[in-house]
Amino acid sequence: MLPQFRKWILVNNSGQLLTYNGDPGGRINLKQTAYSISPSTGLIAYTQITDDDLGFVGGSSLANGAEIVGDIEYDNTINKYIGLQVQLEVTHDEGAAIVAGGVFDLYIDGGDATGDLSSDSTGYGSAEASALQLIGSMVCDPNVADDEVIRSAVWEL
Repeated sequence: MLPQFRKWILVNNSGQLLTYNGDPGGRINLKQTAYSISPSTGLIAYTQITDDDLGFVGGSSLANGAEIVGDIEYDNTINKYIGLQVQLEVTHDEGAAIVAGGVFDLYIDGGDATGDLSSDSTGYGSAEASALQLIGSMVCDPNVADDEVIRSAVWEL
């Protein structure tokens, strides 16, 4: 079951700096498909949610070992989705330098009150230190070409 409110947090453990340096440049994209039970039919209804770049825009960079806290806090009190399918896409702009076995780790920060998530609080350190829920790890291919898109499996919540 999804929390009432949520944010995404991505940790770059790929072994290198990710920079958004133009077109196509380094990019982060999170695809989300939510589902609920249709009150009229009783069947599962799927809804594509707008892709989320986590606020990683032109001029942004994400150091190896650093994280980015998404700039959107999702409110589930209206749509009341019961589940979510998530897929992470990263366009890596320095493909040749990816470290074998490097990963991008996706976490969810969820709670029952807006503005009251762990990542909103003063003193927040990191997703790992706050014991947030790890959704999945996308392993990086060290042979990926420059500006090639790397996609995770589809993760189910």
